[in-house]
Amino acid sequence: MSGIASDVRFAIRTLRRSPLFTGVALLSLTLGTGANTAIFSLMDQLMLRHLPVKNPEQLVMLYQQGPHNGNNMGYRMQSYPIYQDFQQKGAPLSEVICRRVMGASVSMEGQTELVRAEVVSGNFFTMLGVKPALGRVFNSQEDDQVFGGHPVVVLGYDYWMSRFVGDRGVIGKKILVNNFPMTIVGVSAAGFAGLDPALAAQIRVPIMMTKAMTPEWPWHDPGDRRVRWVQVFGRLKPGYTIESAAGPLKVLFTQIRQYETTLPGAKDWSAFSRERFMTGTVLLEQAATGYSDLRRSFSTALVVLMGMVGLVLLIACANVANLLVARAVARQKEIAVRLAVGASRWQLTRQLLVESLVLAMTGGLCGVLLASWLTRALLALIPSEGSPLLIKPEPDLRVLLFALGVSLLTGLVFGLAPALRASRPDLWSTLKDVVGSVSGAGSAVFMRKGLVTAQVALSFLLLFGAGLFVRSLQNLQGTDTGFEQIDNLVTFRLAPAMNGYSVERVEQFYTSLLDNIRALPGVKEAGAARVAILSGDEWDSSISVEGHKAKDGEDMQAFMNSVTPGYFEAMGVPLIEGRPFDRRDLRKDAKVAIVNQKFAQHYFGGRSAVGRRLGRGSGPQTKLEIEIVGVVEDSLYEGPRDGVHRQMFVPMWGNNGAAFYVRARRDSRGLFNDLRRQVQRLDAAMPAYEMKTVAAQLDETLLSERLIALLSAGFGLLATMLAAIGLYGVMGFVVARRTKELGLRMALGAQPGSVMWLVMREVLVLVAIGLAIGLPAAMALARLVSTQLYGVKPHDPLMAAVSILLLASVACAAGLIPARRAARLDPIIALRQE
Repeated sequence: MSGIASDVRFAIRTLRRSPLFTGVALLSLTLGTGANTAIFSLMDQLMLRHLPVKNPEQLVMLYQQGPHNGNNMGYRMQSYPIYQDFQQKGAPLSEVICRRVMGASVSMEGQTELVRAEVVSGNFFTMLGVKPALGRVFNSQEDDQVFGGHPVVVLGYDYWMSRFVGDRGVIGKKILVNNFPMTIVGVSAAGFAGLDPALAAQIRVPIMMTKAMTPEWPWHDPGDRRVRWVQVFGRLKPGYTIESAAGPLKVLFTQIRQYETTLPGAKDWSAFSRERFMTGTVLLEQAATGYSDLRRSFSTALVVLMGMVGLVLLIACANVANLLVARAVARQKEIAVRLAVGASRWQLTRQLLVESLVLAMTGGLCGVLLASWLTRALLALIPSEGSPLLIKPEPDLRVLLFALGVSLLTGLVFGLAPALRASRPDLWSTLKDVVGSVSGAGSAVFMRKGLVTAQVALSFLLLFGAGLFVRSLQNLQGTDTGFEQIDNLVTFRLAPAMNGYSVERVEQFYTSLLDNIRALPGVKEAGAARVAILSGDEWDSSISVEGHKAKDGEDMQAFMNSVTPGYFEAMGVPLIEGRPFDRRDLRKDAKVAIVNQKFAQHYFGGRSAVGRRLGRGSGPQTKLEIEIVGVVEDSLYEGPRDGVHRQMFVPMWGNNGAAFYVRARRDSRGLFNDLRRQVQRLDAAMPAYEMKTVAAQLDETLLSERLIALLSAGFGLLATMLAAIGLYGVMGFVVARRTKELGLRMALGAQPGSVMWLVMREVLVLVAIGLAIGLPAAMALARLVSTQLYGVKPHDPLMAAVSILLLASVACAAGLIPARRAARLDPIIALRQE
């Protein structure tokens, strides 16, 4: 150990005597290690870490695949009766739970706030093995018996600490949840945030209280088998795996579907619909890491970025290895003298390797600091709307161990080969100290050129990939939304039902609010819609159309929205035919609709759609009682990737939350405070949330694409700069070795231009070899990320040409400096060197 300690001290002294070398090497390693640590930190917390629950490896998520013939209210949802079927009859499962996340208003002491709530089955905590930090948690006997009969709340630990300041007297207190009185009975254990590793539920309520928690769903029957609205998780019995459990559960699911075809709701299904319905199946997925919508949105982006930062680290390693080879050549006389006086090759190899590891560990430490800053910057881009993100930018033990492992590995990768090569000089030729005859200089040049070639190839991979992602983002952002000037269009959301509003009161509130907003100076028009556009949300429904006989298997879905008068004017969507909605249409029994151009063209061709009739639902019994009164131009619904759908708009009516849209004549951001004041004038306890421009909403919808494009472009440019530094170092080394030769050429009449070309030709050869390796590799890898591209082909020749031109330009600029130095050599001085 004393020998290692001595080597470390010597390495530190040696590195301090070479500040330029040490600075460049540390910068390369800091950037490479920091980028890898930052992306790993996000991946670890979002994708890899097990939930802090009992035996998480036994948890599975159950979800359906195939036609459902009903309503689907979210991703991977099941109906509540099917959850009960799995709970009672799922032989491979020891216990099954269900849950749904939603927003809720909580009122205490005259203050109302919007929180992230979760309705859960009564066995939720006991199945997961979560104890209370205070009071009690739910159990099946007390909290899972009667619909509407369990008005109790369990607070999340972090919410209890932040909102109630850890007050132990909170147990037994009454609060209003969606204006419904409930009693706080407990606080869940510290460290438990739920099944979502990214976002924490702040309160949990028994699923029996769903009616109180979803006042905006007056039509919803929790016991309806045709409505999928809860996510289902199970715990495998000992001895079962996902593979062995899948068979019995699929058999059970088939039996469930066979039973459902006998129910009254299926009596009007066609033979084809019944046959398709029976093709549905249930799938199981490992749930040790929980389930997260955020993970679903960003997992692919994180995997792509992890691959990119891995390439950056390889380039950084090659860069530092290049520096070490050059440094080893410069130190060969020192190494030869140490060998001559009795040092062993193992001692020298160990010393040089320790220097590499000291560099790597110092770079790793700096990289951890950079990673913390970079992670914090990335998290700032992710919208959470008051729900605290569980992802932390500060590195924990797992992240530190990852950084340590990466640092050790990089130290070995870039240090081992130069150390082994440097510790084997030819003592006789080295100690003669004749320039140009230093032992191993030729092999050093070969190694450095090989490293530079690898850097060029890897840099091209990153540049080409970054170009594809940037062009994809530009295509997505440039997609015609169908809305006029979305940067002057402000949106915000309200949920009056959570404050106890009746249907009639909601209509009065919305009408008064829209009138007040329209009266504001600087407002051109205002309207509201049930489904927020460009947010990824959607509401679709099967329809029947007058004069159109649906074929078996034909897609008869229309993407729905309910809107107020003024909505289309506010959005800047022109009316092509007919009339817009007006206040006469704002009634419960309104039987009118507006459709978009794509809908009209699909069903009516060149004929007028106005006056035609529609029906909600399918089958011969569907009543065609809705009259089309207008046709509007096409506009996007979910987002640019999803394109234009066939859309059907109906007048807004009901106790639903709404997204408001306000068209500004002036700077839209100046309206934010005015809009909040108008809401508070009508109800001081009504929270207005998610206030932003529609342009900002589009940026959020494209956040995954923006992150990939932004970071890949940064990594690509960083890799190119590192490759340029490596190329500059190699060519400078080559020129120094060939000083005598170049002086002789010039003494014999060679022109400066020809000497420059001699050096630049070598630069171009290295770049060409690197591109010859990188180009086919880039084309192959681009196909792997083709699903992330939009409007651009994986083998896009234009982007390949741009990447080649950029890389070649930077490489030539890096090689030009040593080439100009070679062209300015004084032949007499050069020939005097020995």
